[in-house]
Amino acid sequence: MVRTVAVVLNHRTAADAILAVRSLQAADEGITDIVLVDNGSGDGSVELFERHLSGVEILPLAENRGFSDGCNAGIQRALDSNAARILLLNSDVVVPPDAPAALHRVLDADPRIGIVGPIVRCRRNPDLLESMGFSYHEPSGRMRMLGHGSRAEQAPAFECRLVDAVSGSAMLIRREVFTAIGLLASDYFFGFEDLDFCCRARAKRFLTACAGSAYVLHEGSRSIGRRSAMRAYFATRNHLLLASRFPAGGSRLGRGLRLANVLALNVAHTIGAADIPTVRGLAASARGARDFVTGRSQTGNRKQETGDRKRQEGGDRREERGGARRGSL
Repeated sequence: MVRTVAVVLNHRTAADAILAVRSLQAADEGITDIVLVDNGSGDGSVELFERHLSGVEILPLAENRGFSDGCNAGIQRALDSNAARILLLNSDVVVPPDAPAALHRVLDADPRIGIVGPIVRCRRNPDLLESMGFSYHEPSGRMRMLGHGSRAEQAPAFECRLVDAVSGSAMLIRREVFTAIGLLASDYFFGFEDLDFCCRARAKRFLTACAGSAYVLHEGSRSIGRRSAMRAYFATRNHLLLASRFPAGGSRLGRGLRLANVLALNVAHTIGAADIPTVRGLAASARGARDFVTGRSQTGNRKQETGDRKRQEGGDRREERGGARRGSL
């Protein structure tokens, strides 16, 4: 088996991260080393890792760099250690023992595939699918989580299916992809960096696939908070950012229509979202659109994070079992 380093990113979810690492350590095969990145948690996470985990390299960061740059720190460490493949994993993901080997089989079978992800199931309700990869319609900017909300037993059986992108919560990537396109785009901070990465890889002729014989269990929204209005902010800002970059080129009118459509989709999603209060969600979405236009981003706002987390505490207990980041936009 080729040298494969798993990069697990944590931000104030130490218990979940320990569970994620232990699930990787229990894998049948396919994982050589594990780098656990603490993304400026400042809550004692690093001390917990040192106390409860062994055989893991812990990489503490001084501040929250966002998902992209937090992962990038671990990716660079893995590349420096001559990793041939890198498995990116969210801290709130549990990996069954046979999943890493199943992902490797997809890459082994087709050298054109540079990125592969598993079927993602909801950790709260494993019978519910979160995604079987993403589709991205470039003319309209619309993205869909394939299979979102379906029951696992109703999902079509397949060994490997080509998709436009896979979830950054769990993706196995060839070293050659990083050599060709670089690391994750840091200006997203949180959300849509996985689609951006897969789109850039496709531009360099690397295919992305979903492995039907592998699945992981994903909790979702553990770091930012399921009821946080910042989800609407980053969804709007980053979706507009993605749609402004892909497809490259095209007419000014086509780009304008695509961005207008993306904004309308995000407003509609925020209004219909049961887990984000509508007024705060729309205000956050408006800020996201504004910051996209001005080239700004609200990142690392500890006061906002704390307030959103406090508002979340009661809401999460009332929430229905299941659910995922979003179905389609």
